[in-house]
Amino acid sequence: MNSRNALVRRTSGSRGTGETVAASPPGHDPGWWSLSPERARTLLLVAARPTITALAATVLLVLVVILTTGTDLTSAPAAVAATWLAAHQVPLTVGRTTLGLLPLVPTAVLVWLAARECARAVPNRPTPVELGWLTGAVLAGPLLMAAVCLAVTGDAAGVTPLESAGPVAAFGWVLVLYLVAAAAGIGSRAWSSLCALVPIEIPEWAVLGARAARRTVLRMLGCAALATAISFFVHLSRLDGAYRQAHNFTDVLGTTLLSLLYLPNVVIGAAGILSGAAVLFGAGSVGLFGVTGGHMPVLPALIPVPEGPASPWWAALLLVPLGVGVLGGIELGRTSDDRPGAPWATLTCAALSTLTFLALAILGSGQLGAVGWVGVDLLMLVVLMVTWFGFGGFVGMVFARRFLTPAAPTEPAEEYDDYDDTDDYEDDDYFDDEDDYDDEDVDDEDDDPAEYADAAEYDDPAVEVDAELVEDFDDELEVSIAAPGSTDEPADDIVDVEVVESDLPDEDKTPGR
Repeated sequence: MNSRNALVRRTSGSRGTGETVAASPPGHDPGWWSLSPERARTLLLVAARPTITALAATVLLVLVVILTTGTDLTSAPAAVAATWLAAHQVPLTVGRTTLGLLPLVPTAVLVWLAARECARAVPNRPTPVELGWLTGAVLAGPLLMAAVCLAVTGDAAGVTPLESAGPVAAFGWVLVLYLVAAAAGIGSRAWSSLCALVPIEIPEWAVLGARAARRTVLRMLGCAALATAISFFVHLSRLDGAYRQAHNFTDVLGTTLLSLLYLPNVVIGAAGILSGAAVLFGAGSVGLFGVTGGHMPVLPALIPVPEGPASPWWAALLLVPLGVGVLGGIELGRTSDDRPGAPWATLTCAALSTLTFLALAILGSGQLGAVGWVGVDLLMLVVLMVTWFGFGGFVGMVFARRFLTPAAPTEPAEEYDDYDDTDDYEDDDYFDDEDDYDDEDVDDEDDDPAEYADAAEYDDPAVEVDAELVEDFDDELEVSIAAPGSTDEPADDIVDVEVVESDLPDEDKTPGR
């Protein structure tokens, strides 16, 4: 063991970086409210950075729209506040028109930014108190900004036609979205610590079912996106009609940008249609078994929506969710070592996948002015998806057990996740800068040369031997050995010699022989 590191280890309150850490007084434990300056700065960045980024992007977007449309700048503060609330799925009212169907792209970006900032601030081995502080920091900034935006829109209600929903809806949506962001950020870095907060022990089949549900949701969304793209190219002839209200380049650009922002809403609706549920457009609906006419907004994003009447082959698309469920069951049947728990894992996968699509359908639905309520039929979505994923999962699981060989698990165990991140070793005493390490070793030799004086004789452990070689091709080879410095004739007899070496210093454990 290196003497420098040993000294650092034995020194109380010292770290390898040279920073002196004040030791806490014996018998005194800091309360949950106490924070170090570094930790307080980190939490402040978690609370402020995503909120400031969202506000800056909102201000820039509103200014671009105002300057391109020639609107008076007096309405800019109210427009910024209303746009920030709309990005968090808070319904708005413009005059007498309620806009509750809001695009999901800004919401997804804001939640991702908050989750990323939270993940970067998670300690290596967090305690429940630290996780509580971090969750509070994630929520503090957005909730404060929501209060400010509500005050601004309420103050400008008499000047502009923009009005936001009540405080319950505003704070509720912000709270739910950023709780999801906090859970995603903490779970990506400290999943075991997050599971430890659950008062009951989580069985292994529940963890396997949750992982399978994540893959099932991604597969279903991928199939829905592929179906949307195919339907878009099939109905490409409607593109001219989708831009009939655009009179100049600015209108075309704005319509295209608005359609791209609503693209996740369309994909979620396509997933509902593939499961057999209908998508409602006020009094009209679109589904695999029938299309009812209704008033639809004119947007390029709605070009993939099929027109009636429904074709008989559309029912074959129900094989898509069934196939996704079968694939999930096959994976569980091959990778699960717990045969009694595999059916429960399949049920967990079906339930969590259905709940995820229910939450996405609620996010992608809402009131759209004179059109009415637009979104997936939620009751039919829940019944059909849990049926396809559950039944298909059991079929796939039984098939995998009977006809397929078990596969080795491909995902690493959760207990090793903490050792994958190289940030855990930044402050380790063993990994200091190489230059500093060499300089200190040289300084130690210069300051105390006697420390290495005893070890100098072991640098070249040579043995001096006097030998006489007699070559005789008729006789055997003879070697005479005499002690160094001796005047006596070497003896012809064989001499047993024992070489005794002293113990080497602790710094070098390699024997000199």
